[in-house]
Amino acid sequence: MVPISYAVKREQHAFSLASYKRRPGSDTVRADLLALIQVFIADHGRCLLKAGRVSTFDGAVVVPSTRNRPGPHPLELLVGTRLRLPWLRMTANTKIAPESRMFHADRFSVDEPAGKLDGAAVLVLDDTWTTGSRVESASYALRAAGASIVVAVVLGRHVNPDWEPWQPLLKTVKKTPFDLDRCAVHSGRAG
Repeated sequence: MVPISYAVKREQHAFSLASYKRRPGSDTVRADLLALIQVFIADHGRCLLKAGRVSTFDGAVVVPSTRNRPGPHPLELLVGTRLRLPWLRMTANTKIAPESRMFHADRFSVDEPAGKLDGAAVLVLDDTWTTGSRVESASYALRAAGASIVVAVVLGRHVNPDWEPWQPLLKTVKKTPFDLDRCAVHSGRAG
């Protein structure tokens, strides 16, 4: 999992990640998030490939909504064809409570023909990582469907400043300004 940024509760990035899905919503928020994704992938696409030890990705998927939202996920709609990868389809299991923050091997199913993902390298996109259970569950489903490599990019790693164990990290984050030249794979070193 490669997070682009922290998303500190009650701060701008966390607000943007929570609100971009709303309709009509803010076109400015959506444009800002799209720019963030595009710049990150343009600048760190090689880092993502390096993390997966692959030369290319065969497809991309957005972690499905667990709230039965109709149609494509808003993140997929936001990114559209800009990734230049085929979008893969997954479906959430409606028998699992949407608020569950636990890994479930059957939380998602892959809606692709049998064998299509055999040996594939898949790029997974998610907007917010809180516990990681949804990305882990989606990755599990992709691997079970045959994918050999799964690399996840998350727009924001949720941080609740009210939770005391986050305090040491938050102190470090406040001392180090956000820098798109750095990523979790190479942290600013040549990568």
